[in-house]
Amino acid sequence: MNFLLHMLVLCILTANLQAKIVLDTDNKPVTVPNKVSKVFGSSPPMNYLIYAIDPNKMIGLNFDAKNANNQATKEFLTPKFLSLPVIGSFHGGGKNINLETLMKAKPNLILVWQDDMVVGTVEKAIAKTKIPTITIPFRKIEEMPSAIRFAADALNESKRGKILADYATKKILHVSNSVKDLKPTRYYYAEGTDGLSTECDTSFHIEALNFAGGQNVHKCQQSGLLGLEKINFEKLLAYDPDVIVVQSDFTYKAVMNNPLWKNLRAIKAGNVHLVPITPFNWVDRPPSFMRIVGIEWLANIFHPKEVKIDLASEIKEFYALFLGVKISDAEVAKITNSGKTPLSWSGCSK
Repeated sequence: MNFLLHMLVLCILTANLQAKIVLDTDNKPVTVPNKVSKVFGSSPPMNYLIYAIDPNKMIGLNFDAKNANNQATKEFLTPKFLSLPVIGSFHGGGKNINLETLMKAKPNLILVWQDDMVVGTVEKAIAKTKIPTITIPFRKIEEMPSAIRFAADALNESKRGKILADYATKKILHVSNSVKDLKPTRYYYAEGTDGLSTECDTSFHIEALNFAGGQNVHKCQQSGLLGLEKINFEKLLAYDPDVIVVQSDFTYKAVMNNPLWKNLRAIKAGNVHLVPITPFNWVDRPPSFMRIVGIEWLANIFHPKEVKIDLASEIKEFYALFLGVKISDAEVAKITNSGKTPLSWSGCSK
């Protein structure tokens, strides 16, 4: 009996050495290996969060690294990241996830985005794999510091998590305090092939724009999983926003090549801004940790006189800390699309 008792105690101690109990954000206990070396994010916000914490622990991507919304290049990302296989995601617009492929990759842990509109489906599917899963909220800007710290702790990267979370807290508070007493700037978020796709005012796709002191002109209830609500130009003309934020380069070209748009006050005033996407989108698709610098960029656009931010310095500091790269003033200008001008009817405001 004594031998069996000692063996039982030994097994318990061994198990405790190999694993730990982590409380999920839903307060559910999750057993996570003490040594976490291979992690997968079920959606892009989570996968990019893993990259910020420790890119060497990533096992795969949700979609191709370089795409219309993300200018992922070797100058800003590790060779390993750029060579990772596409395991897929549970969302439209990309490769559907293959659970067999995921299981063959043998991740120690999977991060699930709590704010995912299909989170129930995601959790149910991943449960079949028996791989430990942690659900993390990452929609709201204010939630990002705690989410970073929580994910880093689960990945055994607490020191790194604290550094990133403390930085994020500082920058988020600065933007929040800078715009809280200001009148929101009316903006239109242009997406799609013609610029006439957009997002509802409550969509998570525009969380960063609203946080940074903007007010979406398009009020609606989201009709589909992907957003991208269609409107006509007559409605946009009636909205007549003060600022237009453009989601991608091909949308920007469509907007600036269409002479109808020159009738909008934002166009006449030169308040058309292309979202930076290097190496990941600063605002949306996916709404990642890049929003920390994205809200500074947006606050500077929406309230250039009132919000005091040395944007070039902030961008350099952010890229060095979160991406591990040092960038020059010239690279900052290129990343932020500085000097971007109308394509076919410049001077239309005269």
